[in-house]
Amino acid sequence: MQDVLRSVEAMPPPPSRTTTDDIIGRARRSQIWRNVALGSGVAACLAVVVTVPALALTGPDMGGAQPAAQPAQQQSSAPPPATPTDPPLPVKKVAFRTDLAGYRIGEFQVGPPAYVTAGYTELPVYRDGVVGLMSTPQGTSPTMLPVEIATITVYAKDVYDTATFGGAGNATLAIGQRYPMSIEGRQAWTRDWVYTSPVNPKKKMTMAALAWQHADGAWATLVPNFNSLDLSREQATKIATGLTTRTPVDLKVPYRLSYLPANWQAVAVRQNPAANRNLISQVFLHQGPVADPAARIDDVLPGNLQISLMKGLGAGKAESIKKEGVHCTPGKATCAVIHGDYRIDLYGYGGTLSDTEIKKIADGLQLGDLAHQNTWYKVDF
Repeated sequence: MQDVLRSVEAMPPPPSRTTTDDIIGRARRSQIWRNVALGSGVAACLAVVVTVPALALTGPDMGGAQPAAQPAQQQSSAPPPATPTDPPLPVKKVAFRTDLAGYRIGEFQVGPPAYVTAGYTELPVYRDGVVGLMSTPQGTSPTMLPVEIATITVYAKDVYDTATFGGAGNATLAIGQRYPMSIEGRQAWTRDWVYTSPVNPKKKMTMAALAWQHADGAWATLVPNFNSLDLSREQATKIATGLTTRTPVDLKVPYRLSYLPANWQAVAVRQNPAANRNLISQVFLHQGPVADPAARIDDVLPGNLQISLMKGLGAGKAESIKKEGVHCTPGKATCAVIHGDYRIDLYGYGGTLSDTEIKKIADGLQLGDLAHQNTWYKVDF
């Protein structure tokens, strides 16, 4: 888990939301998607719930003094003034499409694109021979899955601020200076991150991070994770130069929603091949659009609802929640939908949605063929 935290701490931070809670939340998100066989696996990560207590607001102490008597109000036949209401939040539906293509550069496999928001698209980077253990639903023989050694984030035009290409070091992570460079004739920056093992100080890992202009006014970043061998500048640059486009395709989901509260919408969609992950679909929903298109949309996005599809019911889970149907936990803003060998988790963060609303969303899920992604639906919510 410490490696995950260091990885997240070193990522280029957004303009805001860089508190310890943010880092822990992003670490949990990274832990989920890396699928390392720790404890009871991904399902255990998704079961973590953060609650925010409500604050009771009171007026000033009156010191026992009684308010002055008020004159009697005259009766009027005029209708009372209308109670002011907030205008409805705008809903700007996102076209979760990408023209980026998966590709191979030597021993590195990039993509296919796995995560799309209004402001950026993410492509995972894998390296041949770097795999992790994932327990089966029965908790017996493990399955080998590829591990992401880095992530490429491709930003839309005029979204990325190059001043955010940095990272904070600590006792085991040294962040190098920014160096200007050129990638295919376009402006670029690089930094070396040197990680020292806290167990064996002689063991060090040097990984290069990149930020480069891949099109006029549009930037991309390559950020390494702390679960691989060294990644040299030359290797990182070769990976970056392979970025290419194709005919646009949609990221899809295996269900339709028959209920969604007013003004709520999808703001991010993740879709992964089942061969690479057991968590193969994830949607983040939000009340209205996210104001900053460069902001990271993850577990700690204020007031979000996540809908995640996992293949496998999770080792060590109670038999009572492995039964077919909807299972909700009162007071936790969490529901699980079991369908065959698949589990769909709904998790609300920030107290924006009530237990009743989340259960209503779960009850209204209209499931398609979960096993065949070519039959999935475009996101229209």
